[in-house]
Amino acid sequence: MQKYHLNNNYFKKEIVFFLLLYTSLLISFVIGENSTGGAIIDYESTKSISQQFASDFIGTLLNYDDFSSRHSPILIFFLTFFEQINLPDQLIRIVHLHICLILPIIFYKILVLKFGLKYRNYHIVLVGLIFLSPTFRTSSIWPDSRLLGLVIFSISIL
Repeated sequence: MQKYHLNNNYFKKEIVFFLLLYTSLLISFVIGENSTGGAIIDYESTKSISQQFASDFIGTLLNYDDFSSRHSPILIFFLTFFEQINLPDQLIRIVHLHICLILPIIFYKILVLKFGLKYRNYHIVLVGLIFLSPTFRTSSIWPDSRLLGLVIFSISIL
């Protein structure tokens, strides 16, 4: 069995780096960052559909074509679950944000499996770039089906 030793200074630098990126994401959540332009509008339309599902699931399901939603029904069912237990909108969004934080972790694990720990510095930088992506930031702050799909796809690769 091969043992890996962590350089304590390097490990602390990684933690500080990711805490800064996480903090920037939380600040973006508080100020309502919408760098892609249409995320708030998409979220509001998806939320209205999920509210209708929460009030009349069967009727809304039978008339789902009338909504012309371009988002996956999985996101709508996800939001419907939270609507049924009466979670506030901010809490729904913060739960979604933290579910989306699984993506950088899984991406790092995929890189380690594929390339080993030899290129650890590059892995950290690549994972950090995910946090800086406007699409990742906006889609994690305003729930969107594309990011949930990417998380599920990454889990299947892992």
